[in-house]
Amino acid sequence: MKLTDTAIRKAKATGKIQKMPDGNGLRLEITSAGSKFFKYRFKIQGKDSDFVIGEYPIISLAEARVLRDEARVLVKQGVNPNDHRRKQKAEDQAERVKPDLMTFKQLYDEFSQFKTTSFGDREPDWQEDTLHKHDLRFNKHVFPVLGDKPLIHITEDDLEDCLLQVQNHGTLVNRNKIKTVFNLLFKYAKGKRYVDRDIAKYVSDALFVKHESKHYKHVTTESDLKSLLVKLSSIKATYEVRSCLELAMLTFARPNEVAGLKWSEVNFAENYIEKAAWSMKQRRSFIIPLSTQSLNILELLHPVTSHTDYVFYSSYGTGRSISTASLTNALRRNGIGEVNPHGFRHTASTALNELGFNADEIELQLSHVIQGVRGVYNKAEKLKQRFALMQAWADYLDTLKVK
Repeated sequence: MKLTDTAIRKAKATGKIQKMPDGNGLRLEITSAGSKFFKYRFKIQGKDSDFVIGEYPIISLAEARVLRDEARVLVKQGVNPNDHRRKQKAEDQAERVKPDLMTFKQLYDEFSQFKTTSFGDREPDWQEDTLHKHDLRFNKHVFPVLGDKPLIHITEDDLEDCLLQVQNHGTLVNRNKIKTVFNLLFKYAKGKRYVDRDIAKYVSDALFVKHESKHYKHVTTESDLKSLLVKLSSIKATYEVRSCLELAMLTFARPNEVAGLKWSEVNFAENYIEKAAWSMKQRRSFIIPLSTQSLNILELLHPVTSHTDYVFYSSYGTGRSISTASLTNALRRNGIGEVNPHGFRHTASTALNELGFNADEIELQLSHVIQGVRGVYNKAEKLKQRFALMQAWADYLDTLKVK
């Protein structure tokens, strides 16, 4: 069923991401806050990617379809639409920008191009999703204030005033993210000799309220964990959501890694999952050993969803996997408020440390970077030990269920 302007106008925010398909890879995506973006889903060199067409209603449905068709032509020619857009932007910028006339917005565009470009076999520092998030923050909070201002006229006072406005909105996470990009931008500008000094270095931290990180809800005691397992065993949700929560508890991987798991990542012959590098924190693939209990979940799911790319295929006809929001909502609807899906990781870490397992092996299985000298020298995967750890964890959970 194709989209209509009426359906798009009437669509309201629900507190979670919504996806409304139109056809031939085009969809409207509505953020949890209610912003609406057209995106085109395409596959090139065997990899699925998104091309952000633009925000509705700035881009109309008719315009989005035309731009989708143009992107489809590029894909058929073997050209990534995102690479094509960046190349065009860089060429346009090279024609019109002189260092002494460069605006803040032009610096940001050039720097974004640099951060999303791969050099040789090195992955870009920013993936498309990262760039999209930065674009949203800067379009809302920064460009209205600094976007058209000549770079050479911007002072640390301007940066401080901008950050204080964001802080006054109460969005401290956004303030910190923007401040981090300010630091990167002006180091880059100084290196390119667009400015004489790195003004971001002189922004005063004394002006800003400290942001206290909130830990995900999790259980820590054996009795609370036993109670949680009992509740999870009788949870009312779709088969895919129930199975995903079970596997998330058994593997204590990040919720997005589990929910978005693909059959191509499951190695039944060697009994492990191999996740590709997906962030700045994790630049290489990561292996998740599978216990017999985890394998059983996947073997039961295989005849149900193996006709798709995704292990936990959404039953809503989106063509995608279930979302992490589906997991959180399932817990909430069933009155399980003492834990968040990401909290499974905290629970497993606490329990395994108390049970006497090696701390480095636990950190490796959590896909954490081990700090200090130990981290420099401890590059071993310790797969044999981690297979044993994962089986012991699954067996421990089974014993709690019958106690």
